[in-house]
Amino acid sequence: MSASILLVIGDDEERLHLRRALSGQGWQVIPAGTGAQARQMAARQGFEVAVVDNRLPDERGFQVISAVQAPNVSTVALLRDEDTMDRIVGIELGADYYMRSPVNPRELVARVKQILRKREHTGAESPGRLYVGDLEIDPDIVEVRKGDREVQLSPREFQLLYTLAKSPGRVFPRGTLLRQVWGEDEYIDERTVNVYVQRLRTKLGDNGLIETVRGFGYRLVRPS
Repeated sequence: MSASILLVIGDDEERLHLRRALSGQGWQVIPAGTGAQARQMAARQGFEVAVVDNRLPDERGFQVISAVQAPNVSTVALLRDEDTMDRIVGIELGADYYMRSPVNPRELVARVKQILRKREHTGAESPGRLYVGDLEIDPDIVEVRKGDREVQLSPREFQLLYTLAKSPGRVFPRGTLLRQVWGEDEYIDERTVNVYVQRLRTKLGDNGLIETVRGFGYRLVRPS
Protein backbone atom coordinates (compact mmCIF):
# COMPACT_ATOMS: atom_id res chain seq x y z
CA MET A 1 0.00 0.00 0.00
CA SER A 2 1.77 3.14 -1.20
CA ALA A 3 0.72 6.38 0.43
CA SER A 4 1.81 9.88 1.35
CA ILE A 5 1.33 11.00 4.94
CA LEU A 6 1.39 14.54 6.32
CA LEU A 7 2.93 14.27 9.80
CA VAL A 8 2.42 17.37 11.96
CA ILE A 9 4.18 17.00 15.32
CA GLY A 10 5.56 19.88 17.38
CA ASP A 11 8.15 17.89 19.35
CA ASP A 12 11.27 17.29 17.21
CA GLU A 13 12.23 13.96 18.79
CA GLU A 14 8.73 12.53 18.65
CA ARG A 15 8.32 13.65 15.03
CA LEU A 16 11.61 11.93 14.12
CA HIS A 17 10.58 8.62 15.76
CA LEU A 18 7.17 8.62 14.10
CA ARG A 19 8.63 9.60 10.75
CA ARG A 20 11.06 6.68 10.87
CA ALA A 21 8.27 4.25 11.79
CA LEU A 22 6.02 5.41 8.96
CA SER A 23 8.82 5.63 6.39
CA GLY A 24 9.81 2.09 7.31
CA GLN A 25 6.54 0.91 5.75
CA GLY A 26 7.51 2.43 2.41
CA TRP A 27 5.20 5.41 2.82
CA GLN A 28 6.27 8.92 1.87
CA VAL A 29 6.22 11.12 4.97
CA ILE A 30 5.81 14.89 4.74
CA PRO A 31 6.98 16.27 8.13
CA ALA A 32 5.96 19.57 9.71
CA GLY A 33 6.64 21.01 13.16
CA THR A 34 4.09 23.84 13.18
CA GLY A 35 0.68 24.61 11.78
CA ALA A 36 2.18 27.15 9.40
CA GLN A 37 4.62 24.57 8.00
CA ALA A 38 1.79 22.06 7.62
CA ARG A 39 -0.28 24.51 5.59
CA GLN A 40 2.69 25.25 3.32
CA MET A 41 3.36 21.53 2.76
CA ALA A 42 -0.31 20.83 2.12
CA ALA A 43 -0.42 23.54 -0.55
CA ARG A 44 2.56 21.98 -2.37
CA GLN A 45 2.03 18.22 -2.03
CA GLY A 46 -0.83 15.77 -2.08
CA PHE A 47 -1.34 13.16 0.64
CA GLU A 48 -3.88 10.54 1.69
CA VAL A 49 -3.53 10.73 5.49
CA ALA A 50 -2.81 13.65 7.83
CA VAL A 51 -1.57 12.83 11.35
CA VAL A 52 -1.78 15.98 13.47
CA ASP A 53 -0.83 16.52 17.12
CA ASN A 54 -3.35 18.76 18.80
CA ARG A 55 -0.64 20.72 20.63
CA LEU A 56 1.56 22.66 18.22
CA PRO A 57 3.81 25.67 18.94
CA ASP A 58 1.68 28.10 16.95
CA GLU A 59 -1.89 26.75 16.97
CA ARG A 60 -4.18 23.89 17.88
CA GLY A 61 -3.97 20.86 15.65
CA PHE A 62 -7.69 20.94 14.95
CA GLN A 63 -7.20 24.22 13.12
CA VAL A 64 -4.73 22.44 10.86
CA ILE A 65 -7.14 19.54 10.34
CA SER A 66 -9.87 21.97 9.33
CA ALA A 67 -7.47 23.63 6.85
CA VAL A 68 -6.27 20.42 5.14
CA GLN A 69 -9.61 18.62 4.95
CA ALA A 70 -10.50 17.19 1.57
CA PRO A 71 -12.73 14.36 0.36
CA ASN A 72 -9.68 12.15 -0.31
CA VAL A 73 -7.79 12.93 2.93
CA SER A 74 -8.26 10.96 6.17
CA THR A 75 -7.29 12.86 9.31
CA VAL A 76 -5.91 11.47 12.58
CA ALA A 77 -5.91 13.76 15.64
CA LEU A 78 -3.45 13.01 18.45
CA LEU A 79 -4.94 14.02 21.82
CA ARG A 80 -3.74 14.04 25.40
CA ASP A 81 -6.05 12.69 28.11
CA GLU A 82 -6.78 16.20 29.37
CA ASP A 83 -7.89 17.45 25.92
CA THR A 84 -11.57 16.63 26.59
CA MET A 85 -12.98 19.94 25.38
CA ASP A 86 -10.66 19.93 22.37
CA ARG A 87 -11.97 16.48 21.46
CA ILE A 88 -15.50 17.88 21.27
CA VAL A 89 -14.28 20.76 19.12
CA GLY A 90 -12.36 18.30 16.95
CA ILE A 91 -15.45 16.24 16.29
CA GLU A 92 -17.26 19.37 15.21
CA LEU A 93 -14.39 20.25 12.85
CA GLY A 94 -14.47 16.79 11.33
CA ALA A 95 -11.39 14.83 12.47
CA ASP A 96 -11.79 11.23 11.29
CA TYR A 97 -9.75 9.30 13.86
CA TYR A 98 -8.43 9.96 17.37
CA MET A 99 -5.41 8.51 19.20
CA ARG A 100 -3.71 9.23 22.51
CA SER A 101 -0.61 11.44 22.45
CA PRO A 102 2.24 10.71 22.74
CA VAL A 103 1.40 7.83 20.42
CA ASN A 104 3.27 4.53 20.20
CA PRO A 105 4.91 4.38 16.72
CA ARG A 106 3.78 0.80 16.15
CA GLU A 107 0.22 1.71 17.13
CA LEU A 108 0.25 4.62 14.68
CA VAL A 109 1.55 2.39 11.89
CA ALA A 110 -1.24 -0.10 12.61
CA ARG A 111 -3.86 2.67 12.49
CA VAL A 112 -2.56 4.07 9.18
CA LYS A 113 -2.59 0.55 7.70
CA GLN A 114 -6.20 0.19 8.86
CA ILE A 115 -7.12 3.50 7.23
CA LEU A 116 -5.47 2.58 3.93
CA ARG A 117 -7.05 -0.89 3.90
CA LYS A 118 -10.45 0.66 4.51
CA ARG A 119 -9.93 3.08 1.62
CA GLU A 120 -8.97 0.23 -0.72
CA HIS A 121 -11.84 -1.93 0.50
CA THR A 122 -14.37 0.83 -0.05
CA GLY A 123 -13.24 1.23 -3.63
CA ALA A 124 -13.08 -2.53 -4.32
CA GLU A 125 -16.56 -3.20 -2.94
CA SER A 126 -18.16 -0.18 -4.56
CA PRO A 127 -21.37 -1.03 -6.46
CA GLY A 128 -21.15 2.26 -8.35
CA ARG A 129 -23.17 5.44 -8.05
CA LEU A 130 -26.14 5.70 -5.73
CA TYR A 131 -29.13 7.92 -6.50
CA VAL A 132 -31.59 9.01 -3.83
CA GLY A 133 -33.91 11.71 -5.15
CA ASP A 134 -31.69 14.53 -6.43
CA LEU A 135 -28.75 13.17 -4.44
CA GLU A 136 -25.98 11.44 -6.41
CA ILE A 137 -23.20 9.62 -4.54
CA ASP A 138 -20.19 8.23 -6.42
CA PRO A 139 -17.92 6.15 -4.14
CA ASP A 140 -15.33 5.55 -6.88
CA ILE A 141 -14.32 9.21 -7.00
CA VAL A 142 -15.71 10.10 -3.55
CA GLU A 143 -18.07 12.72 -4.93
CA VAL A 144 -21.51 13.85 -3.81
CA ARG A 145 -23.84 16.01 -5.88
CA LYS A 146 -27.19 17.41 -4.90
CA GLY A 147 -28.90 18.56 -8.05
CA ASP A 148 -26.32 20.60 -9.95
CA ARG A 149 -24.26 21.35 -6.85
CA GLU A 150 -21.19 19.43 -5.70
CA VAL A 151 -21.14 18.89 -1.92
CA GLN A 152 -17.72 18.83 -0.25
CA LEU A 153 -17.63 16.23 2.53
CA SER A 154 -14.87 14.88 4.76
CA PRO A 155 -14.13 11.13 4.43
CA ARG A 156 -16.10 10.36 7.59
CA GLU A 157 -19.07 12.45 6.50
CA PHE A 158 -19.00 10.67 3.14
CA GLN A 159 -18.94 7.25 4.83
CA LEU A 160 -21.89 8.17 7.02
CA LEU A 161 -23.95 9.46 4.11
CA TYR A 162 -23.03 6.47 1.95
CA THR A 163 -24.06 4.05 4.71
CA LEU A 164 -27.46 5.71 5.03
CA ALA A 165 -27.93 5.99 1.25
CA LYS A 166 -27.27 2.30 0.58
CA SER A 167 -30.51 1.51 2.43
CA PRO A 168 -32.90 4.48 2.06
CA GLY A 169 -35.83 4.19 4.42
CA ARG A 170 -33.97 1.89 6.82
CA VAL A 171 -33.61 3.14 10.39
CA PHE A 172 -30.01 2.93 11.61
CA PRO A 173 -29.53 2.97 15.40
CA ARG A 174 -26.70 5.25 16.48
CA GLY A 175 -24.72 2.27 17.78
CA THR A 176 -24.95 0.57 14.38
CA LEU A 177 -23.72 3.69 12.62
CA LEU A 178 -20.82 3.95 15.08
CA ARG A 179 -19.73 0.37 14.36
CA GLN A 180 -20.12 0.63 10.59
CA VAL A 181 -18.66 4.11 10.09
CA TRP A 182 -16.22 4.62 12.98
CA GLY A 183 -15.37 1.07 14.02
CA GLU A 184 -13.55 0.73 17.33
CA ASP A 185 -12.43 4.13 18.59
CA GLU A 186 -12.12 4.81 22.31
CA TYR A 187 -12.73 8.53 21.89
CA ILE A 188 -16.05 8.21 20.07
CA ASP A 189 -19.52 7.90 21.57
CA GLU A 190 -23.06 8.07 20.22
CA ARG A 191 -23.20 11.85 20.51
CA THR A 192 -20.67 11.97 17.70
CA VAL A 193 -23.28 10.57 15.31
CA ASN A 194 -25.60 13.45 16.22
CA VAL A 195 -22.87 15.99 15.43
CA TYR A 196 -22.05 14.43 12.07
CA VAL A 197 -25.69 14.13 11.05
CA GLN A 198 -26.10 17.84 11.76
CA ARG A 199 -22.98 18.57 9.67
CA LEU A 200 -24.44 16.54 6.79
CA ARG A 201 -27.77 18.33 7.05
CA THR A 202 -26.05 21.70 6.90
CA LYS A 203 -23.86 20.80 3.92
CA LEU A 204 -26.67 19.12 2.00
CA GLY A 205 -29.12 21.96 2.65
CA ASP A 206 -31.24 19.23 4.18
CA ASN A 207 -34.99 19.82 4.43
CA GLY A 208 -35.99 16.47 5.82
CA LEU A 209 -33.62 14.28 3.80
CA ILE A 210 -32.06 12.75 6.93
CA GLU A 211 -34.80 12.03 9.40
CA THR A 212 -34.45 11.54 13.16
CA VAL A 213 -36.46 8.58 14.45
CA ARG A 214 -36.83 9.38 18.12
CA GLY A 215 -35.56 6.69 20.44
CA PHE A 216 -33.99 4.73 17.57
CA GLY A 217 -31.62 6.63 15.27
CA TYR A 218 -31.57 8.04 11.74
CA ARG A 219 -32.69 7.19 8.23
CA LEU A 220 -32.31 8.67 4.80
CA VAL A 221 -35.83 9.38 3.61
CA ARG A 222 -36.85 7.40 0.54
CA PRO A 223 -38.25 9.80 -2.10
CA SER A 224 -41.98 9.41 -2.69
